[in-house]
Amino acid sequence: MTRIFPPELHLQSLHFHKLNFHKLQGAGNDFVVLDLFSRPLAPDFDFSAAAVLLCNRHFGAGADGLLTLEPATDRSPLRMRMWNPDGSEDMCGNGLRCVAALAWRQKIIKTPRFEVQTLAGTRQIEILKTDWIRAAMGEPVFEPSQIPIVLPATKNEALDIEIPVGGRVFRASSLSTGSTHTVIFLDSPLSEADFQKFGPLLENHPFFPSRTSIMFAVADGENRFKIRIWERGAGETLACGTGACAVAVAAQMVGRARGPIEVESRGGTLKVEWNRGEPIFLTGPARHVFEAESDFVFETSNAAI
Repeated sequence: MTRIFPPELHLQSLHFHKLNFHKLQGAGNDFVVLDLFSRPLAPDFDFSAAAVLLCNRHFGAGADGLLTLEPATDRSPLRMRMWNPDGSEDMCGNGLRCVAALAWRQKIIKTPRFEVQTLAGTRQIEILKTDWIRAAMGEPVFEPSQIPIVLPATKNEALDIEIPVGGRVFRASSLSTGSTHTVIFLDSPLSEADFQKFGPLLENHPFFPSRTSIMFAVADGENRFKIRIWERGAGETLACGTGACAVAVAAQMVGRARGPIEVESRGGTLKVEWNRGEPIFLTGPARHVFEAESDFVFETSNAAI
């Protein structure tokens, strides 16, 4: 059988055998999920390289990210890790709900309330029904060095700032809700050409040493926003849980809304609840699509093809 790979992969590091995975989606934000409870992998398994191929929509299974459901290292029963399609590790709110849904489906968890360890800390989960989940997302972070964003020394928050890029100046608010986000409120949606132009320009703007995800938001009635998403390391996605949280928090911080807030993206609607000084709560769908088996896997060993 002839195998064709995207050019960014190093063939000398590939080793082929069967890899079982699940496909889940939360409001159209789709993920390849590896259940490491039932099928553990070698300690030197290269998840970053696996994400590059598994998430590729032409050469792999196709997804917005690779997730793992795995045993935790301390008192929390579960741990989640997430990699973007470019192989960078990150945190993801929709991914968190999908991992929780799979843990419930696989009967790894038997009570509807439990905790999951993530890159951004421990998160509380509540299964409201089989495919509808509420997650505590922690408190938003406004400290520039923790977002991170480079600002003049006179500013201690990145709220309602100006970002000049591509011949235009955007008013934006940057914060972290477990992952870095920049929210831009607009009077009307960007044209397709402008979205494709400014999404990557803003993601890679010099203000953001670790890049940033961009949420273009337009008000759609009281306490409701429609958004279009450009995620760092992924490009356009149909939904973003941490991004929806960022939109809701930014809207309240700059006086555009009061919670609870609904955030509608191209993949569906998420509900965000937040009061200042408290954790954010994110509620939305998380649905199992299919379970499958691939004939490739990545390891750090230089196995012969």
